[in-house]
Amino acid sequence: MSTDFVPISFPRNSAEPAVKLTKAGDVFTLTMTATPDNRFNPTFVKSINDALDVVEDWALKSHRGKPCALITTSDSDKFYSNGLDIVYLFQSSDTWFVADQFLQLLKRVLLFPVITVAAVNGHAFAGGLLFALCHDYRILRADKGLLSLNEIDLPSSLLPGMAWIPRAKLPPTTVHPLIFGPKRYGGQAAVDAGLVDAIAPADQLLTVANKWAEKGAPKVAHAGPIVSELKKDMYADVVAKLEIRTEVDVRKKMQAKM
Repeated sequence: MSTDFVPISFPRNSAEPAVKLTKAGDVFTLTMTATPDNRFNPTFVKSINDALDVVEDWALKSHRGKPCALITTSDSDKFYSNGLDIVYLFQSSDTWFVADQFLQLLKRVLLFPVITVAAVNGHAFAGGLLFALCHDYRILRADKGLLSLNEIDLPSSLLPGMAWIPRAKLPPTTVHPLIFGPKRYGGQAAVDAGLVDAIAPADQLLTVANKWAEKGAPKVAHAGPIVSELKKDMYADVVAKLEIRTEVDVRKKMQAKM
């Protein structure tokens, strides 16, 4: 553990933190700890954003000019993330959460000013896979962890920004079966499909992810905010779609099906 950084949990002073942020060498690790499967709701999104604020401040302000990278992972033995918190969406009257909070989080990770690596330690479904795809690199646990955009089985539509992330990140031959199958990819098949950059045994996942992160960390020291600017140039179409505000009323959709 880095001696110049004290680990932080978010929400701060919570008995049940949703995120833990640590640092070893030049690499921060954001560990998702929202029991049981890291579903995105306002508390979880804010906790991730609070952790990202710390990393961004470190990289661009307090330690500008120093190497820096970010790994995200989960402490669950089963899930990296299971996507949006459907129970919250069904119970809440906030029909703008997806557009104003979740999609903005995806945009932030997509454009984050350091090199990002998702250490996918378990299943990543729907919004959980979109979150992973917004990273620069993805390393998947070899023996467990399926990747799927299963909206067609819910059923649920993909908002424009959601649909454009796989279009920008994946080969066309992968996108169609991923969405309309919906095919689940794991292990070497996920590498072959372009969903992940490498696979690793569970006990080596973070070690391998750290090697990828360490390769990218010096780029931040040299380029600084240009890292984010280059990402904006690369993903301009995705960003434009993510900024489209669309209301999502799960209760109304469910009532229409009855």
